[in-house]
Amino acid sequence: MASSTTSPQELPALGQAFAAYLEETNLYPGLKAVECVAQGGRLVLIARHTSPEIDDSRDLLRDLETAFTELIPAVGLPDATWAAIDSIPVRICLQLKSALQPYATHTFTWRFEDAASTVFPVTAGAVPAPAEGEGRCNGVGLGAEAPVPGEQDGNSYWSSADLSELNGEHDLAAPSVSGKATQKPDTAAAVANGCSPSPYLTDEAPSSGAPFSDRAIALPDATIEPPTDFAWIKGGLDWTVSQIYALSRYWIYGLAGLIVLGSGIFAYALSRPCVVGSCERLEDAEAFYSDAQLQVAGTPDQDALQTAQSDLQAAIELLAPIPHWSPYYERAQVNLQQYQGEVAALNALTQAKDRALEAAVLSQDPPHSVERWVDVQLLWRQSIDPLETIPADSPAYDYAQQKLAEYRSNYKAIGNRIIAEEEAEANFSTAIQTGQLAQQRMETAESLAGWQLAAKEWQAAIKGLSVIPQGTSAYSEAQSYLQDYRQQFAKAAARARVEENSTLLYQQAVQAAREAKAYEAKNQWTLAVTQWQRAVSSAQQISLESTLGPEGAVLLETYQPALVNAENRLRTAVALQSLTQTIGSVCENSATPCSVTEDPSQIQVTLSSQYAEPLRQAITPPAADGTFAFTNQLSPPVQQLIEEIMTVSHQV
Repeated sequence: MASSTTSPQELPALGQAFAAYLEETNLYPGLKAVECVAQGGRLVLIARHTSPEIDDSRDLLRDLETAFTELIPAVGLPDATWAAIDSIPVRICLQLKSALQPYATHTFTWRFEDAASTVFPVTAGAVPAPAEGEGRCNGVGLGAEAPVPGEQDGNSYWSSADLSELNGEHDLAAPSVSGKATQKPDTAAAVANGCSPSPYLTDEAPSSGAPFSDRAIALPDATIEPPTDFAWIKGGLDWTVSQIYALSRYWIYGLAGLIVLGSGIFAYALSRPCVVGSCERLEDAEAFYSDAQLQVAGTPDQDALQTAQSDLQAAIELLAPIPHWSPYYERAQVNLQQYQGEVAALNALTQAKDRALEAAVLSQDPPHSVERWVDVQLLWRQSIDPLETIPADSPAYDYAQQKLAEYRSNYKAIGNRIIAEEEAEANFSTAIQTGQLAQQRMETAESLAGWQLAAKEWQAAIKGLSVIPQGTSAYSEAQSYLQDYRQQFAKAAARARVEENSTLLYQQAVQAAREAKAYEAKNQWTLAVTQWQRAVSSAQQISLESTLGPEGAVLLETYQPALVNAENRLRTAVALQSLTQTIGSVCENSATPCSVTEDPSQIQVTLSSQYAEPLRQAITPPAADGTFAFTNQLSPPVQQLIEEIMTVSHQV
């Protein structure tokens, strides 16, 4: 194998074959050529095309892989070193003609068997069915007469070169069929039909621990005549089933076959990778591993991770075929385990990034429901778990730790989102229920307490809607309810204030009336009138829209007449008081001694007893107009006093 440190080697023949293929198939518009380069045990195919980039390039990459598989057998490999290997890692890159770096890559492993299946396709009827009476094994012919190469449907399945390589110096006749393709017998058909073909009919080495003598070949029951021709394929490794049975009946042919078969097995063991000489596969695998480490260093993007995975897979495929009898087997196994661990780490990292991308996409355009946020948080949890499995000695560990901190932060943030969303939903639900209760309170309120309770319920509902934070799914709906609730609260609060004021006025009116009656009992009419005036004023201010409006009207019907009566009584009292004072002054200034007393119904003027009888005799009965005359029984001073008292009384 070419060393990983060699300079790039162009493959013009393969490039020309690709150009002809693309021109014929028109695989993709703008793709006319593929640059083919070999370096470090790898083939690199760079397919450049015109803009734009292909959104989903997987189909084109698979088509190019198929084209390579079909073209490489016809074109061949550049030198014998390449031709001697069993498998070759191949990377296909898609790149714009105006770009410096590819935007999509695809890596696969091409094996020699792929070319063999292309050049030597399995032909139907290669092994004819035996005639009636011949031996069978679940449908596979085991008769005495084996098919002669080159005589089936005009096709040749083995060449004379294959036969001569297998026969060596043995004088075994073989048909000479030049220029025909070769084909291995299909032993898988026998296995599929229940037969157990000899392990020496395959390309694999015999299992250890079982001597050759223990591997007996089953013989048919019928006697088989010696064949005139024998056919072998691929250097003595594969024989046809019918020929094995034919040789087993004739020991001399069987002995020759066993010798050739043993030499073939020995040659096969020596031809395995890294058995003889140096092992360039180890160096090439380590080169791939180094490339992968460079890809994951720092902050790799998705393309870098895919490239690193492809490099590690190529390294694994280089080391996996090294057999256990190779002196490099233990070293290869150590490296193989390390590479497989790195692949697992990169797979975990890729899985984590995939889950993170799903979480980011799912959380776009918030707000969302609690159920959706729970799904987002689960995706972040699924992105965290794979990162925690990446060991500290992995090249991807630092980047994984960076992403781990980021994803944990997002996981916690989504948890807070869930809490906020749950609280918002709970507050919204409670606020709606409280608003419905407040509406019922307003419809059934019949007192100050009822309206106050309705206003309190509206206030609680408004508070519940106000605490719903912006960014939650309930926020926009809460805002629409909030405007209506504030209007309803204003109505309830205003009515509650009306009820409260009316209640206060009602209480003031009742209290003032109570005090007015108390003053009336004491003949304190001035104070009584004042209190009746307050009672009437308070009752008049009671709102008719309030629940106490009807009762306020009843109070007015009672308090207004009481006020009028009190005012009349006050005027009477004031007049009597004025008369008493005037008469008292008259008495004091009169030559006739007298005294004045007052009670609620009258004013009494008392003269000395000596004037009593003459006064009674002097006063005539009152006339129809209320006047009376005096007789001559009274002296002029007494008559003057009485006349002054009567004049003042009439004036009052």
